[in-house]
Amino acid sequence: MLEGIAIFLLLRDNYVQRVAFAKITGALSGNIHERMSVWRSYFRLYEINDQLSNENTGLRNHDSMSFFTPDTSSAMIADTISRRKYLYMAAKVINGTVNKQYNYLTLDRGDEQQVSEDMAVIGPDGIVGVIYGVSDNFAIVLPVINRNFRISTKFKKNNYYGSLSWNGHSYRHAELNEIPLHVPVEMGDTLIVSGYSSSFPTGIPVGTVSRFEKKDGNFYTIEVLLFTDFRKLYHVSVVKDLMQQEQDSLEFLIPNYP
Repeated sequence: MLEGIAIFLLLRDNYVQRVAFAKITGALSGNIHERMSVWRSYFRLYEINDQLSNENTGLRNHDSMSFFTPDTSSAMIADTISRRKYLYMAAKVINGTVNKQYNYLTLDRGDEQQVSEDMAVIGPDGIVGVIYGVSDNFAIVLPVINRNFRISTKFKKNNYYGSLSWNGHSYRHAELNEIPLHVPVEMGDTLIVSGYSSSFPTGIPVGTVSRFEKKDGNFYTIEVLLFTDFRKLYHVSVVKDLMQQEQDSLEFLIPNYP
């Protein structure tokens, strides 16, 4: 207490010491406030990520790829305004695996949130998987890193397409097959969803070519570095194709020849 009184008297009656003390306390106070600001920002990351996920979902819902415009070149249609084809719904990954042969993800959305089987699931960086099963408030996703997953994937540069699957080795890599040798393939080529899948919109990012070699003299074996890192995946979007039922009902009429 006496030392405190002495310092007070010293600073009160000496301008130079008072200025020096003000500089020290100012720097100390600024450092404390800076650290407190960093901690406050850290604890707000969860809230900020939720906001960004909702914003991304809203942007996808307004993207032109979520709509289609009827072709009026051969017939007059009274209403030519673009109609919505895809609806995006935000969700979170609350459980899952990446180190098994048949991995899965669990989402915090289910039947009560209008999520149903076979809907596409995409992440901030690209393709994730498809809805495999749902309960009232949860959904199971069959991800790309599952041995049972298959999807038609094409080269962004020339539209040649093949079948993407997972060989069970690395959660960061998948395998593209059925690409003939006359197709020009280079390291770093970008792959996207072809649009032949009944769940995914065309153009969803998949990954890049990380390695390729000839297989059986006619086709390449192509290793694909996936854009989605499943160990860090948290925010995703579930994609509902609003016209899928119409397409399925029409294709169901195709006869099954022996």
